[in-house]
Amino acid sequence: METGAERVLFTREQLSEHVRVPAVVEQDLKRIISERLEQCGLYFRAFSRIKSASSMALKFERKEYGEEHKLQDLVGVRVNLYFDDDVDICKGIMERTFDLLEWSASERSEEEFKPMKLNGVFRLPEYLRVQISPETWEMCIDATFEIQIKTMFFEGWHEIEHDMRYKGEELWTHFPGFSRYFNSILATLELCDKSMVTLFEDLGHALYKSGQWTDMIRCHFRLKMEDTDLYPEVEERLNEDSANVNSLGKRIYRTKKTFLIEQFSKRNHRIPINVNTIIAVLNDADFHDEKLTAIFRERDVYNDGREESEAESRHYELRPLEKHSVFRMETLINGCRMRDEQVTDELIFTRCAEAIYRWTRMRYGELFVDMPAEVSSYQADMMAYHVLLDVDKRALSLVMRVRHIDPDVGGRIWFCEAGLKRLKEGGFWFEVFNGFAEPQKDQALQQAGGLFFSYPGFYKTIVDSVGIVNGLECSNRRRILRPEMLESVCAAIRDQKRAFPIIAIISRTAGDGMLDEDWLGAFRVSDFTRTVWRFTHVFSGYEQEGRELLKMAGVRGAEDAAAVPGFYI
Repeated sequence: METGAERVLFTREQLSEHVRVPAVVEQDLKRIISERLEQCGLYFRAFSRIKSASSMALKFERKEYGEEHKLQDLVGVRVNLYFDDDVDICKGIMERTFDLLEWSASERSEEEFKPMKLNGVFRLPEYLRVQISPETWEMCIDATFEIQIKTMFFEGWHEIEHDMRYKGEELWTHFPGFSRYFNSILATLELCDKSMVTLFEDLGHALYKSGQWTDMIRCHFRLKMEDTDLYPEVEERLNEDSANVNSLGKRIYRTKKTFLIEQFSKRNHRIPINVNTIIAVLNDADFHDEKLTAIFRERDVYNDGREESEAESRHYELRPLEKHSVFRMETLINGCRMRDEQVTDELIFTRCAEAIYRWTRMRYGELFVDMPAEVSSYQADMMAYHVLLDVDKRALSLVMRVRHIDPDVGGRIWFCEAGLKRLKEGGFWFEVFNGFAEPQKDQALQQAGGLFFSYPGFYKTIVDSVGIVNGLECSNRRRILRPEMLESVCAAIRDQKRAFPIIAIISRTAGDGMLDEDWLGAFRVSDFTRTVWRFTHVFSGYEQEGRELLKMAGVRGAEDAAAVPGFYI
C-alpha cells in the first residue's frame, strides 16, 4: 500500500486478499431492485456485478482515493430501461427503497451529446454489509453500492464508448472530424429515446379520441400488463361518461405515469397490473367515482378472480414443511490456519465459538435485545424467529440453531444449524446445515424454484482464520502435485469421511519444463481455487505426476493419450 498526503493505492493482490464479497450480496440487491420495479410494471433489464480486484486496483490508480473520498461502487447494479421517461420514475423508486447518499448524472451541453446515465450511491443494508469481509472497510472502500440507470438505446454502445472514448480520450484529440461523427451517432440515439415516448403518447391520444380505452391505457402508461379484457361494466361506464367535459376517459389519459407508479409502489403487497386494476387504483386515489367503486368491489378487482384458482384455495392449508439444503458440511477443525505461537484445543474452541456467536448476535441481536455480548448459552423465541445457543466451555462443545421467516416468500422459513464437538484424538468435529423449509406442494402445483447455494458467514470465518481438514488440509493457494504428495492425495480420495470433492487439473509439460495450460483458455486455476477452496480441494499437476495419480486412484484409461490434458473430479 502506498499513501500520500491524501491518496491511497492498493495492489490487486492486496485487494484480492482482503476484499471478499459473497455472491449473495450482489444477488440480493439485484433481487430487491427487480422486485420493486416489477411491482410497478416497468419494462427493464437488471444486471449486477461485484468489482474485481483488478478493476479496483486500476480505479485506485486513476482516481485519488483516501479517507475523505472512498471507492463507492464495490457492488454495482445496472438498470436498463426501455423508455426515456422511466429514468426519473426508477430514480424515485430506488430512493424509496434504499438509503440514498447522492445522485450524479451525465453532464451534457447544447453542443455535445453524451450517454444519459444516472448513478446513485446508496448505503448497503446492514444485513448484507456484515456478509462482507471486515478487512474490506480498511481498504478505503465505503459500505455503499451503486445503482446505474440508463436507457436501452444507450446501453447498446455504452461499453464501447466507455473503453474507446472515456478511457482513451487521446485517441480523439487530433481527429475532431471523427469525434463530430461519433457525436452525430449519439444524437441519433438520443432522438430515438425521445421519439419512442412521443410515438406512444401520440398513439395513445388518438386511441383516447376514438374511445378505445384498453389500448389507450396500454400506450399511455407503457407498463408490463397482463393480457386482460376491460370489464364490460367499466367500459360501459367510461362510454356513458365520455360526453362530460371532464370525463373519466379524459382524466385517465391526463394522469401522469409517475402518479400511477407511485400508487403501485406505495402498496405493501404486489397486485396484478392490468387495465382493470389500473383504473381501480386511479379511482381509489383520485377519481372516487361511486359507480366504478361499486363495480370493482363487486368484482374483487385486486384479486381478479384468483379465489377460483386451485393453487390459491390451497394457500391456507397447513402442510408439513419440507427441508431443503443450500449448504451442508461435516469436517474436522484442527487450527491449521492459526498463527498463534501455541495452538490449543481451548484456543481453537474459543475462536470458533466467537465466530458462531458473533454471527448469530449480528443477525438476531436487534430482535432479541437481551442477548449477551459475550459467548454464552441463550434461548429465545419470537413468533417465527428462534435462537438456541448451548455452550459448554468445560466440555468444549457448542450447539447453535436459528430460524427466521422469509420476508419475501410466503410460507418459507430459513434455518441454520451448527455443532462443534471436541474429539478424543484432538481437534474438533464441525457440522453446519444451512437451508430453508416450505410447505409440501402437489406435483401439479410444483414450480421451478431458484437454486440456492449459501454458507453462513461464520463458516467462512472459521475456514479462513482457524483452518479445517476434509481429507486434506484446505488451502486457498494453488497447489501443484509433487511426487511426495501423491500418497496423501490418494488416501484422501479413499477417505469415506471426506465431504469435499477433489479436483485435479492435469496439463502437459511444456518444453521449458513449465505447465502448458493453453488448453484451459480463459480459465485460471488460481482464480478458481480462491473461489471454491472453502468446499473443494483443487490440485494442478504436470503430466507425469498427473498420470501417476490417476493410476493410483484407479481411473480407467489413465495411460491413454487423451487422458492429458484433462479436468478430473
